[in-house]
Amino acid sequence: MPLTVTFDLEDNRRSPKQEARFVPMSHRFLEFVEQRGITATVFIVGEIARTHPQLLRRVADGGHEIGLHGLRHVALGDVGPARLADELREGRELLEDIVQTPVVGFRAPIFSLTPGTAWAVESISRAGFTYSSSVLPAANPLHGWPGAPRMPFRWDNGVVELPCPVGGAGRALVPYLGGIYLRYVPLSLARRFLRELDDRAVAWTYSHPYDIDPDEPFFTMPYAGWLTSRVLHTRRGATLPALDARIAASGGAGPPLAEVARELVSVELPLMRSR
Repeated sequence: MPLTVTFDLEDNRRSPKQEARFVPMSHRFLEFVEQRGITATVFIVGEIARTHPQLLRRVADGGHEIGLHGLRHVALGDVGPARLADELREGRELLEDIVQTPVVGFRAPIFSLTPGTAWAVESISRAGFTYSSSVLPAANPLHGWPGAPRMPFRWDNGVVELPCPVGGAGRALVPYLGGIYLRYVPLSLARRFLRELDDRAVAWTYSHPYDIDPDEPFFTMPYAGWLTSRVLHTRRGATLPALDARIAASGGAGPPLAEVARELVSVELPLMRSR
């Protein structure tokens, strides 16, 4: 099953006084995929369009799909229902004004679309998004939705959801194709999980600028505690080689998520209610 490559382009600094290392790391990721002829899906935090518009143009010039990763890199529950609709519209408009192409995909920061924030699905639809890849169907130290479907499904307002691929069983389910799991889950186990994927599943991987930055000085990230930040800081030099190995193990790179979602529009999918 071809593996779609996605990237969450976010600024994880605690203070503007810190070096903006997400910029060169994003260029490093783009060079990695383009050297391999891969068209990625890049979910970008809307505020970065204001501060680094040239970085968005670089992504667009590479032919990659651009999606929204929130106006701010803040969990949906912390944004709240009163502000989310406006922030999604503003973030989408910021991206589209710069890249001059429709932005149809949304990924919630930190996979924060959970049972407690299912109200957000209506705002996602009203903001003009046709698909989401915001649900992690497993328990997780940060955010997750244990028991959510692992296959693509359709929300009751028509938005297609492409859940994060997970492998394992019970509370040991992990998103083995992304983030720290790329460098912690052995390749042999990842290969097994890939073989066990249902034919209806969509295989995609994700990473962040910090995942490929082994030289970044350690600090506690804004949305994580000291221990989680320490784990996120380790073995970063192994991320891109691990991603390379998983692309090879899956038989190659797949199309951007927008193409996948477009093909699913006319397919009968399980229905999930948001309220």
